[in-house]
Amino acid sequence: MGGVANNVERIRSAQGLTQEQIADVLGVSRATYINVAKGKRDMTTSELEKLSAHFNVPIAEFFDQPRNNEKFKQMYLYLLRYFKEGIPKTKLAKLLYLADFSYFYDNLTPMSGVRYVRREYGPVADIFFELTDDLYDKGKINIKPLDYALMISSTTIEQEYSLLSDEEKDLLDKICTLWQDKRTSEIVNFTHEQKPWKMCRDGEYIPYSLIIQEDPDHVYAPNI
Repeated sequence: MGGVANNVERIRSAQGLTQEQIADVLGVSRATYINVAKGKRDMTTSELEKLSAHFNVPIAEFFDQPRNNEKFKQMYLYLLRYFKEGIPKTKLAKLLYLADFSYFYDNLTPMSGVRYVRREYGPVADIFFELTDDLYDKGKINIKPLDYALMISSTTIEQEYSLLSDEEKDLLDKICTLWQDKRTSEIVNFTHEQKPWKMCRDGEYIPYSLIIQEDPDHVYAPNI
């Protein structure tokens, strides 16, 4: 997360703040923050949120990788086309992760560029829950409880996918075909076995670059 540390230092310096002041904001020692500034220690999601509030800048400012939230929304709605009866919320979150990271594996750029956080049940986009609530409030999706899961389904088949290229749609189609009949636990276990999840701590943002270290046959395909 060296790029993040450099950007935090750039913003800190521009605002005329000392390293000791930022350490106080984070609730860590100055020595610990110096390790952060040198890229020897990664910051957690909660620490980045504290800095975002203190600097009064969006978290995206700390990252070099551009992001496209609107494109992520189109990916979200495009995937729902495959699950007419609904898809478990957790499974949908993992399919989006596989789409972004496998696209990065092939092209060295993600499909949407949103940030993914390491959570107990696998990687989750930092805007996934907020977007889900927004789509539900606007009547574009339905959410209903089923057994121990929340099932998400689209309210209409007519959606706008103008930001998705044919190549990106093909990848989304392939991922859905591979995983549509698999249980949520299977996709959760699959993401837990991947290097991006294994190499990060809970609550940390997962660098896209970690997927490059993954075996080619273990980027988005389930074990068959």
